[in-house]
Amino acid sequence: MTPTFPAEGFTVTDNVVQLAVHEAATRPAGPVNDDVVGYASKAAWVIDGATDIGDEPLVDARSDAAWRARTIGDWLTARAGVLPSDLDEMIPSLTKHVAQDFTRRCYRTPAGRFEHPSASGFIIRLEGEELGYLAVGDCTLLVQAPGRAVNRYGVAEDEAGDAWLAQHLSEAAAAPNSNATDLRAGLLPVLRQARDRMNLSPGYGVFPITPPPSDYVLSGRIPLELGTRILLASDGFMRLVDVFNLFTLDALIHETFHRGVPVMIDILRGTEQSDAACRRFPRAKRSDDASALLATVGLASR
Repeated sequence: MTPTFPAEGFTVTDNVVQLAVHEAATRPAGPVNDDVVGYASKAAWVIDGATDIGDEPLVDARSDAAWRARTIGDWLTARAGVLPSDLDEMIPSLTKHVAQDFTRRCYRTPAGRFEHPSASGFIIRLEGEELGYLAVGDCTLLVQAPGRAVNRYGVAEDEAGDAWLAQHLSEAAAAPNSNATDLRAGLLPVLRQARDRMNLSPGYGVFPITPPPSDYVLSGRIPLELGTRILLASDGFMRLVDVFNLFTLDALIHETFHRGVPVMIDILRGTEQSDAACRRFPRAKRSDDASALLATVGLASR
């Protein structure tokens, strides 16, 4: 079942401009959803918890990743109306809050940095006639003004869809007597080595229990036009473009607004299932949690 939050009557207002959220939906790939999608006051967000790769959970939750995403989402919901204009200024407070909660809940010593719960996230907030944004990790924001091409913000396109993992799997699959199941099972040491570099330089940035280096934080403001369409998505949803090449960015935003997020996730799941062995489209997981939020910019009634 896909939790869906129709936005009937929900508008976010600031002066005469409104950000109207039409739909926000998330669907897990398995029994536990490590994604969170939400909105409150002037803000909206997608948080994607990084799949656990430890031997057992560190906190009393269905997964450390789900706890991490939910903790960030709850923090944002409680503070959405008082977030700073420059969203990157909230990182120290958010990190401190999550680190303290982790200390209270953690019941064993992590085996290494790779076990630290982490999450990618994209957060937007209406600021007058601009959209402020903050991104860490591999979630994506698509913005399309009327009559214009889509602008993409977040993870670089050449890094999207876990391109480095796909390359690793493709090279391993080319070896004699390779087996798809064994290839993915053999990824654990590779993933752990990569996770050990989270929030280090060189490395990559995420929202964990330590603050991300500024080099890995994307933030800024986007001028808005009336009628602008916005799609905020986790990397699982963006597989439609970045892994399976089913849509261009323009087609993705058009089809998602036309068909709705749940239908697009149905298309995604069907494609994942059709390549269950991950041979045609190399990837670490056959399916991934998928989340997206749709909004438009318009005039608020006085």
